[in-house]
Amino acid sequence: MTEGDLNPNATTVSKDIDQTVERMEQLYRAVTGRDAPPPETEYAPIPAEKDPAEYVERRLNYLLELLGAAPQTARATAWIPPMSVWESDKEILIRVDLPGVSREQVQVTSQDNVLTVSGTRRDSNDPQFRPRTRECPSGPFRRVMFVPAGLRSTEPSAEMKAGVLELRIKKEAPETAAPRTVRVN
Repeated sequence: MTEGDLNPNATTVSKDIDQTVERMEQLYRAVTGRDAPPPETEYAPIPAEKDPAEYVERRLNYLLELLGAAPQTARATAWIPPMSVWESDKEILIRVDLPGVSREQVQVTSQDNVLTVSGTRRDSNDPQFRPRTRECPSGPFRRVMFVPAGLRSTEPSAEMKAGVLELRIKKEAPETAAPRTVRVN
């Protein structure tokens, strides 16, 4: 018995993910003129026990880094904020933990089924203190999310409350492929 027998949508989702990865590799080729580097491990279909969204996100982030989205020095200090995702019949709710980051320091963009949250968390600049221990990352951050249900032609809603960015995305097929900037309230 295969995964497709247990969940008929699993095969479709796997094909959608493979197509998305292929489109990102085509974008990489178009921008750089070279083939995308091979994944860290040999390519194989995503095993049933792995989270497909996490796999695609890791691959997208890897390709974006290779495209030079950030200078080499910034890449070493970049961090990925944790997030939680909930889904209903009508919308997807994403919460990204960004303590210490103001709404002015956050940028949210959406294009097709890809939502990107980026910005910077500033370090303490009090000259009388020097760091002893650092468990909270600072500097630039970036989180790329694949939204399988698609995005509406209207922008997703984004609101910052108590250090948590809350994104609400209506489920509906996208009408346009142009990148849009999402206003953070």
